[in-house]
Amino acid sequence: MSPLCDCCGEHINKLNEQISVMRKEIKNLRQMLDSAVRGHRKHLISIQSAVSKMALCEPDKDQTAPPAASPQAALEQGNIQTVPIGYITSCFSVKNGTPRQPTICGPSRAELRIQQSVFNNPEHALVGLEQYSHVWVIFLFHKNGHLSYKAKVKPPRLNGQRVGIYSTRSPHRPNALGLTLARLDTIVGPSESDRPRFKFLRSPEEAAAAIRGVLSADPRSVYRRTRCRDRLFFFTLDTADITCWFGQDFAEVLQVRPVEQHIASM
Repeated sequence: MSPLCDCCGEHINKLNEQISVMRKEIKNLRQMLDSAVRGHRKHLISIQSAVSKMALCEPDKDQTAPPAASPQAALEQGNIQTVPIGYITSCFSVKNGTPRQPTICGPSRAELRIQQSVFNNPEHALVGLEQYSHVWVIFLFHKNGHLSYKAKVKPPRLNGQRVGIYSTRSPHRPNALGLTLARLDTIVGPSESDRPRFKFLRSPEEAAAAIRGVLSADPRSVYRRTRCRDRLFFFTLDTADITCWFGQDFAEVLQVRPVEQHIASM
C-alpha cells in the first residue's frame, strides 16, 4: 500500500477510537441525567406531600411552626412514600366480570411493564427472576375512583349484610393496596418489547436482509453523498424506522424502532 493509504488508515483508526470514547461518554452522561431526574422526582414528591399536609392543618398564629420532620421521624409516624416500579394491564379492562381471585380463571393473562426510569439499567433488576415459577405482586389501586371509604361495607355475596371492611376484599379502604400471587410466564427485555412487529416481512432475519439490501445500494441522494456533512440517514421499512450512519465504504445501523413511536415523538 502507498504511504498515503497508510496515513488514511491510521486516521480512520483514530477517528474510530474517538467515536468509541464519545459513545461511552454519552452513555455516562445519560446515566447521570437519569439519576438526577430520579432525585428531582423524589424531592418533588416530598415537597408535594409537605404542602398537602400544611394545607390540611393550619397552625395557630401565636405558635411558631414546628420544624420539618426528618425522613426517619416520618417513617416512625407511618408516613411512607413509594415510587411505582411499573404498571399492569390484563385481559379484563373493566371491573365487571373480573374474578376475585386469579385461580378462578386460569387462562387469564396480564402484563406487568417495569418503569425504565427507576433504574439506569432496568433489565438488570430482572436478572435471576426467570428461575422462579411464581411471584408476589404488591399493587396499588391507583384508578380506584373513590377517595372516601367506610368502616362497614356490603359485599355482593352476603346479600346485603354489612361487615367490617378488613374482613372483605373491598378495594375501597384506607390504603388501597393489594397482594396477589401470579404465575410467571415469560420475561421480555426492553429491546425485545420495543421490537417492531412487521406487517409484510415474515421474520427478523428477512428484515435484516432487506435492510442490508437497501444500504448496499446507498439510497442517499447525490447531494447527501457529496455535500451534506450529516452522515445520518433515516428510512422506513415495513413497520420499522431505521436510523443508520454512512462512513467510508460502509454503513452502520444505529437504531431500529417501530414507526408508531417515531410518529408519536414528533
